[in-house]
Amino acid sequence: MDVLSDALRVVRLSGAVFFTARLSSPWSIQSPPASDLVSLLRLPSDCVTLFHVLVEGHCLVALEGHQTVELEAGDVVILPRGAGHVMGSDPQTTPKPMSALLPPLTSERIPDIVAGGRGEVTRFICGYLYCDQQFNPLMGTLPEVLVVSNHKRNECGQTRGDRAGPGVRAAMIQSGEWLETTLRYTVEEANGAGPGSALMLARLAEILFVEVLRRYMKELPRTERGWLAGVKDPVVGKALQLLHASPERTWTVEELARAIAVSRSTLADRFTGLIGEPPMRYLTRWRIQVAEHLLRQTNLSIFAVAERVGYASEAAFNRAFRRYVGRPPALWRLSQV
Repeated sequence: MDVLSDALRVVRLSGAVFFTARLSSPWSIQSPPASDLVSLLRLPSDCVTLFHVLVEGHCLVALEGHQTVELEAGDVVILPRGAGHVMGSDPQTTPKPMSALLPPLTSERIPDIVAGGRGEVTRFICGYLYCDQQFNPLMGTLPEVLVVSNHKRNECGQTRGDRAGPGVRAAMIQSGEWLETTLRYTVEEANGAGPGSALMLARLAEILFVEVLRRYMKELPRTERGWLAGVKDPVVGKALQLLHASPERTWTVEELARAIAVSRSTLADRFTGLIGEPPMRYLTRWRIQVAEHLLRQTNLSIFAVAERVGYASEAAFNRAFRRYVGRPPALWRLSQV
């Protein structure tokens, strides 16, 4: 299994569409920051990613009230860390809080918001993905905004020029045929509301996000830093593959460097420079992440979990788990029921 697939498996992203909207200009909606959004959506985690699929019309997406990204029909904007933002037909209209527009959320149907004035109609689908892991090497490395567009780029690689305002770490990604097909299915499911639509939309949201990640990785410049850049790097990527494949092994930096056929200093410097922490610290945090996954998803004993993630004794595992998670593994497992 490759490193990205392994991380997504353990991080365990879950997706859903929580409303569709038909808004006539002038209109403006304010989405709260992640902490408030988690409460609004009644999610079990504060790690939330938002996405908006623009079906018809156009709109502006502003972060922190002044930096904007322009969207056209067929575009998708993804906010990997659920940053608070404003979506609207123009920057002058006073935004209404999302909480004031959303009806009570139920599992039976996806709410449809109809609001605004009498002008041009904009339709979009809003959804989210969340994970329940504290250590998430993936999300922290993504920009505040990812924009997926099916419009042609100019020579600089941007879509319709520089549509992201100054100061916004926004990545413009060309959609391609496969991604366009997924978006079309997403729109059809949201409009159809047939049997199983909620589950289908959840899976489509997850597929959409993974494909965007793959395209974003492919377009990362050599100067980029972060976990995804590390996965792409020939030295650090191989180190991550080995650590993820065998977290139970008693790795040292020297042994890891020998397996990759580089010097210890080369590996340590390159790994820390790209990932932001030394290899062994990353390994410890990844072991705890895998342990959380096993404690939640299996009936393995605490000792068996400890062995699976590289601890020779249950006592040593208890100390490490408590240091990172804040409580012993047995109590943490009970809290997940």
